[in-house]
Amino acid sequence: MIIRLDSADSANVSINWTDLGGASLSSVTYAGIAGLTLTPQGISGSTSTVRMAGMVHGQIYALEAAATLSTGEILNRNVSVRCFNG
Repeated sequence: MIIRLDSADSANVSINWTDLGGASLSSVTYAGIAGLTLTPQGISGSTSTVRMAGMVHGQIYALEAAATLSTGEILNRNVSVRCFNG
């Protein structure tokens, strides 16, 4: 998934953690490159949301998310976000 975002903006990015096999999301942590501001916005059902800010026009950022399930399992997701001013 590529999301286009103006560099002056902040935007919520939601990740749908499908096929949890009856487990639920307990927590989700996010990581990105230095200078990128990531603010978790919460979990609703099988969807987690993070607010991203501090991006530079023309750059593509890798957002890494690690979800801990109610069973103790950890799932990882990677999302590419492109900053586009225009």
